[in-house]
Amino acid sequence: MKSSHEVVMRTGRLKVPSGTLFWHEAGRGETLVFLHGSWHDSGQWLSVMQTLATECHGLVPDLIGFGESASTATVHSVDLEVDALHTLLQALRISRCVLVGHSLGAWVALRYAQRYPDQVRGVAVVDPEGLAGSKASRWRLDRWLVNPLSPLVPLMTLASWLGGKGKFRALQRRRHTLRQAPAACQILFRRRPADIAAEQIDPNTLPTANVVQFLANPASPAEDNSRSSGMMLGLVQPVPAADTPLGLEEAATAAALRQFLATMKSLV
Repeated sequence: MKSSHEVVMRTGRLKVPSGTLFWHEAGRGETLVFLHGSWHDSGQWLSVMQTLATECHGLVPDLIGFGESASTATVHSVDLEVDALHTLLQALRISRCVLVGHSLGAWVALRYAQRYPDQVRGVAVVDPEGLAGSKASRWRLDRWLVNPLSPLVPLMTLASWLGGKGKFRALQRRRHTLRQAPAACQILFRRRPADIAAEQIDPNTLPTANVVQFLANPASPAEDNSRSSGMMLGLVQPVPAADTPLGLEEAATAAALRQFLATMKSLV
């Protein structure tokens, strides 16, 4: 069997109605589609995908408007991302898959499963966005940080001129991160509340046997309080926290996905 270092990584591009979709791909067998988080691109999942590519087929796209996936859309939404993913899977003749998503990618995965249940064997999520009943105030500060009319912007500029440190410097770094992902900003908190609500996921409608949520373990009380959803989805699988783009140990995440796949096979 090949080691993960010997796996051949492939890339592709596909024109879709909302732009051009770019993806990484490796392996053969059952397809796992990895969807990155709000402030990331496909690189977030590459290590995990490459580890599992010796056993299955991994697909890691950049969502439309992120990374190398160019967007022609004037308005970004979760459903736009779902439509682009559906076009990709149809083009690759993938009729059934397992979706794995972090943050915004988890929202896209759950929404895809909601719209195309016959095409999804299971969904694994990390720190999911878009759950009905989640805290409405979560993005209040970020909404102000990216608003050009916000009073925070001149205050941060003035603070930088005066050599300000601490909280203002942290806000400046956060604003810089947010502005690198305008599509994420629009999807999460720069749309009409009614449009966001229309795409939200009711956790009570999800099939618990086919959904697993990976939680960082151990986690501090502060980390617990900062979770985007504040809710548990389906099965809960603790995974060691780590300083990685995913926030989890990548080898342990791959092992947890293997276990999830084995569990689903036993239910067939």
